[in-house]
Amino acid sequence: VGFEPRGVGRLAAARERLIDMPGLLCLQGGREFTPGCVEMDRAVLALAPTPVTAVIAGAARIGSDYDGAVSRARRHSERLGAEVVTVPDPRIDISGALASLDAEVGLIVLPGGSPGGLLDVLTGAATAAVGERLLELHRGGVAVSGASAGAMVMCSRLIRADGDGGIVSGLGLAEGLALPHWSPGVSRWPTPDDATLWGLPECGGVTIDVDNVSAIGQGEPSVRRDGVWSPVQRPIA
Repeated sequence: VGFEPRGVGRLAAARERLIDMPGLLCLQGGREFTPGCVEMDRAVLALAPTPVTAVIAGAARIGSDYDGAVSRARRHSERLGAEVVTVPDPRIDISGALASLDAEVGLIVLPGGSPGGLLDVLTGAATAAVGERLLELHRGGVAVSGASAGAMVMCSRLIRADGDGGIVSGLGLAEGLALPHWSPGVSRWPTPDDATLWGLPECGGVTIDVDNVSAIGQGEPSVRRDGVWSPVQRPIA
Protein backbone atom coordinates (compact mmCIF):
# COMPACT_ATOMS: atom_id res chain seq x y z
CA VAL A 1 0.00 0.00 0.00
CA GLY A 2 1.47 3.36 -0.98
CA PHE A 3 0.94 6.58 0.93
CA GLU A 4 1.43 10.22 0.00
CA PRO A 5 3.94 12.13 2.10
CA ARG A 6 2.26 13.80 5.02
CA GLY A 7 1.45 17.48 4.49
CA VAL A 8 -0.92 20.25 5.30
CA GLY A 9 -2.97 19.85 2.13
CA ARG A 10 -3.62 16.15 2.58
CA LEU A 11 -4.34 16.55 6.26
CA ALA A 12 -6.78 19.40 5.65
CA ALA A 13 -8.62 17.37 3.02
CA ALA A 14 -8.86 14.36 5.33
CA ARG A 15 -10.13 16.46 8.21
CA GLU A 16 -12.70 18.17 5.97
CA ARG A 17 -14.09 14.79 4.90
CA LEU A 18 -14.25 13.52 8.46
CA ILE A 19 -15.41 16.58 10.35
CA ASP A 20 -17.81 15.61 13.15
CA MET A 21 -17.51 11.96 12.09
CA PRO A 22 -15.86 9.49 14.49
CA GLY A 23 -12.92 7.49 13.20
CA LEU A 24 -12.66 3.79 12.48
CA LEU A 25 -12.30 1.41 15.41
CA CYS A 26 -10.48 -1.92 15.32
CA LEU A 27 -10.86 -4.35 18.23
CA GLN A 28 -8.19 -7.08 18.04
CA GLY A 29 -7.88 -10.27 20.03
CA GLY A 30 -4.14 -10.25 20.68
CA ARG A 31 -0.73 -11.46 19.50
CA GLU A 32 -0.29 -7.99 18.06
CA PHE A 33 2.70 -7.03 15.91
CA THR A 34 3.26 -10.64 14.80
CA PRO A 35 3.27 -11.85 11.17
CA GLY A 36 -0.30 -13.07 11.50
CA CYS A 37 -1.47 -9.48 12.03
CA VAL A 38 0.21 -7.96 8.97
CA GLU A 39 -2.76 -8.16 6.58
CA MET A 40 -5.19 -6.85 9.20
CA ASP A 41 -2.98 -3.96 10.29
CA ARG A 42 -2.19 -2.97 6.73
CA ALA A 43 -5.92 -2.75 6.02
CA VAL A 44 -6.54 -0.63 9.13
CA LEU A 45 -3.69 1.71 8.26
CA ALA A 46 -5.07 2.15 4.75
CA LEU A 47 -8.42 3.21 6.21
CA ALA A 48 -6.90 5.80 8.56
CA PRO A 49 -7.02 9.46 7.41
CA THR A 50 -3.21 9.71 7.51
CA PRO A 51 -0.45 7.08 7.93
CA VAL A 52 0.91 8.92 10.98
CA THR A 53 0.61 6.41 13.82
CA ALA A 54 0.88 7.07 17.57
CA VAL A 55 1.41 4.17 19.98
CA ILE A 56 0.25 4.52 23.59
CA ALA A 57 1.63 1.48 25.42
CA GLY A 58 -0.01 2.28 28.75
CA ALA A 59 -0.87 -1.39 29.31
CA ALA A 60 2.87 -1.99 29.81
CA ARG A 61 4.83 -1.28 32.97
CA ILE A 62 6.84 1.90 33.32
CA GLY A 63 10.38 1.74 31.93
CA SER A 64 11.78 -0.96 29.68
CA ASP A 65 8.41 -2.71 29.34
CA TYR A 66 6.81 0.45 27.90
CA ASP A 67 9.81 1.17 25.69
CA GLY A 68 9.87 -2.41 24.40
CA ALA A 69 6.17 -2.35 23.48
CA VAL A 70 6.62 0.91 21.57
CA SER A 71 9.69 -0.46 19.77
CA ARG A 72 7.84 -3.60 18.65
CA ALA A 73 4.94 -1.48 17.42
CA ARG A 74 7.31 0.85 15.57
CA ARG A 75 9.11 -1.95 13.71
CA HIS A 76 5.83 -3.62 12.76
CA SER A 77 4.06 -0.42 11.70
CA GLU A 78 6.96 1.02 9.72
CA ARG A 79 7.15 -2.18 7.67
CA LEU A 80 3.52 -1.51 6.70
CA GLY A 81 4.29 2.04 5.58
CA ALA A 82 3.30 3.95 8.71
CA GLU A 83 5.11 6.99 10.02
CA VAL A 84 5.32 6.32 13.75
CA VAL A 85 5.49 9.20 16.21
CA THR A 86 6.95 8.62 19.66
CA VAL A 87 4.48 8.99 22.53
CA PRO A 88 6.41 9.24 25.82
CA ASP A 89 4.99 7.30 28.75
CA PRO A 90 2.30 9.65 30.15
CA ARG A 91 3.15 8.50 33.69
CA ILE A 92 6.60 10.02 33.24
CA ASP A 93 6.09 12.83 30.73
CA ILE A 94 2.48 13.93 30.42
CA SER A 95 3.37 17.12 28.55
CA GLY A 96 5.44 15.22 26.00
CA ALA A 97 2.71 12.63 25.52
CA LEU A 98 0.09 15.30 24.82
CA ALA A 99 2.40 17.18 22.47
CA SER A 100 2.98 14.02 20.41
CA LEU A 101 -0.77 13.52 19.87
CA ASP A 102 -1.03 16.38 17.40
CA ALA A 103 -3.42 17.05 14.54
CA GLU A 104 -1.45 15.00 12.01
CA VAL A 105 -2.05 11.66 13.76
CA GLY A 106 -4.31 9.39 11.71
CA LEU A 107 -4.15 6.19 13.79
CA ILE A 108 -3.72 5.55 17.53
CA VAL A 109 -2.59 2.06 18.56
CA LEU A 110 -3.18 0.61 22.04
CA PRO A 111 -1.15 -2.60 22.52
CA GLY A 112 -2.01 -5.31 25.03
CA GLY A 113 -0.81 -5.93 28.55
CA SER A 114 -2.63 -4.90 31.72
CA PRO A 115 -6.19 -3.65 31.05
CA GLY A 116 -6.33 -2.05 34.48
CA GLY A 117 -2.98 -0.36 33.94
CA LEU A 118 -4.05 1.05 30.57
CA LEU A 119 -7.37 2.24 31.99
CA ASP A 120 -5.52 4.03 34.78
CA VAL A 121 -3.20 5.75 32.28
CA LEU A 122 -6.12 6.98 30.16
CA THR A 123 -8.50 7.95 32.97
CA GLY A 124 -6.40 8.43 36.12
CA ALA A 125 -6.24 11.88 37.71
CA ALA A 126 -2.62 12.57 36.74
CA THR A 127 -2.83 11.38 33.12
CA ALA A 128 -6.51 11.63 32.12
CA ALA A 129 -5.67 14.42 29.66
CA VAL A 130 -4.19 11.74 27.37
CA GLY A 131 -7.45 9.79 27.36
CA GLU A 132 -9.38 12.99 26.76
CA ARG A 133 -7.09 13.83 23.85
CA LEU A 134 -7.59 10.33 22.39
CA LEU A 135 -11.37 10.77 22.54
CA GLU A 136 -11.13 14.21 20.94
CA LEU A 137 -8.99 12.89 18.09
CA HIS A 138 -11.32 9.96 17.52
CA ARG A 139 -14.34 12.26 17.34
CA GLY A 140 -12.48 14.19 14.66
CA GLY A 141 -11.91 11.11 12.49
CA VAL A 142 -8.73 9.51 13.84
CA ALA A 143 -8.77 5.69 13.77
CA VAL A 144 -8.11 3.77 17.00
CA SER A 145 -6.89 0.16 17.07
CA GLY A 146 -6.54 -1.78 20.30
CA ALA A 147 -5.32 -5.33 20.89
CA SER A 148 -6.24 -7.46 23.90
CA ALA A 149 -6.11 -5.00 26.83
CA GLY A 150 -6.31 -2.17 24.31
CA ALA A 151 -9.55 -3.55 22.86
CA MET A 152 -10.97 -4.13 26.33
CA VAL A 153 -10.39 -0.54 27.43
CA MET A 154 -11.88 0.85 24.19
CA CYS A 155 -15.27 -0.64 25.07
CA SER A 156 -17.92 0.84 27.34
CA ARG A 157 -17.28 -1.81 29.98
CA LEU A 158 -14.32 -4.03 30.79
CA ILE A 159 -13.38 -6.81 33.12
CA ARG A 160 -10.40 -5.92 35.30
CA ALA A 161 -8.87 -9.29 34.52
CA ASP A 162 -5.59 -8.27 36.17
CA GLY A 163 -7.39 -7.22 39.36
CA ASP A 164 -10.45 -8.49 41.20
CA GLY A 165 -12.30 -9.44 38.02
CA GLY A 166 -14.87 -6.73 38.58
CA ILE A 167 -16.54 -4.90 35.71
CA VAL A 168 -15.84 -1.19 35.38
CA SER A 169 -16.46 1.53 32.81
CA GLY A 170 -14.12 1.83 29.82
CA LEU A 171 -13.61 4.60 27.29
CA GLY A 172 -16.92 3.91 25.55
CA LEU A 173 -15.64 4.01 21.97
CA ALA A 174 -17.50 0.74 21.33
CA GLU A 175 -20.53 -0.63 23.15
CA GLY A 176 -20.19 -3.75 25.32
CA LEU A 177 -17.21 -5.79 26.49
CA ALA A 178 -14.29 -7.18 24.50
CA LEU A 179 -13.19 -10.79 25.08
CA PRO A 180 -9.65 -11.14 23.66
CA HIS A 181 -7.83 -14.43 22.94
CA TRP A 182 -11.26 -15.82 22.20
CA SER A 183 -12.44 -19.04 20.60
CA PRO A 184 -16.07 -20.21 20.21
CA GLY A 185 -17.54 -21.66 23.38
CA VAL A 186 -14.61 -20.60 25.57
CA SER A 187 -14.87 -17.71 28.03
CA ARG A 188 -12.05 -16.89 30.43
CA TRP A 189 -14.20 -14.69 32.68
CA PRO A 190 -17.82 -14.50 33.85
CA THR A 191 -19.77 -11.94 31.84
CA PRO A 192 -23.06 -10.08 32.43
CA ASP A 193 -26.09 -11.62 30.77
CA ASP A 194 -27.25 -8.26 29.39
CA ALA A 195 -23.95 -7.15 27.84
CA THR A 196 -22.95 -7.02 24.19
CA LEU A 197 -19.82 -9.20 23.95
CA TRP A 198 -17.13 -9.08 21.26
CA GLY A 199 -15.40 -12.44 20.79
CA LEU A 200 -11.98 -11.52 19.37
CA PRO A 201 -9.60 -14.25 18.13
CA GLU A 202 -5.85 -13.72 18.17
CA CYS A 203 -4.54 -11.98 15.03
CA GLY A 204 -8.13 -11.10 14.19
CA GLY A 205 -11.03 -9.00 15.32
CA VAL A 206 -13.60 -6.52 14.10
CA THR A 207 -13.70 -3.05 12.60
CA ILE A 208 -16.45 -0.62 13.54
CA ASP A 209 -17.02 2.26 11.15
CA VAL A 210 -19.94 4.29 12.48
CA ASP A 211 -22.62 1.53 12.48
CA ASN A 212 -20.90 -0.86 10.05
CA VAL A 213 -19.23 -3.85 11.75
CA SER A 214 -16.97 -6.22 9.80
CA ALA A 215 -14.65 -9.11 10.59
CA ILE A 216 -10.96 -8.57 9.89
CA GLY A 217 -7.81 -10.65 10.13
CA GLN A 218 -7.64 -14.29 11.14
CA GLY A 219 -10.15 -16.50 12.94
CA GLU A 220 -13.88 -16.09 13.30
CA PRO A 221 -14.82 -13.09 15.44
CA SER A 222 -18.33 -13.17 16.86
CA VAL A 223 -20.67 -10.85 18.73
CA ARG A 224 -23.24 -11.73 21.39
CA ARG A 225 -26.35 -9.54 21.50
CA ASP A 226 -29.46 -10.34 23.55
CA GLY A 227 -27.76 -13.52 24.72
CA VAL A 228 -27.24 -14.91 21.19
CA TRP A 229 -23.80 -15.37 19.57
CA SER A 230 -23.48 -14.60 15.85
CA PRO A 231 -20.44 -14.58 13.56
CA VAL A 232 -19.34 -11.17 12.36
CA GLN A 233 -19.51 -11.06 8.59
CA ARG A 234 -16.61 -10.10 6.36
CA PRO A 235 -16.99 -7.42 3.69
CA ILE A 236 -18.06 -8.67 0.29
CA ALA A 237 -15.04 -8.46 -2.03
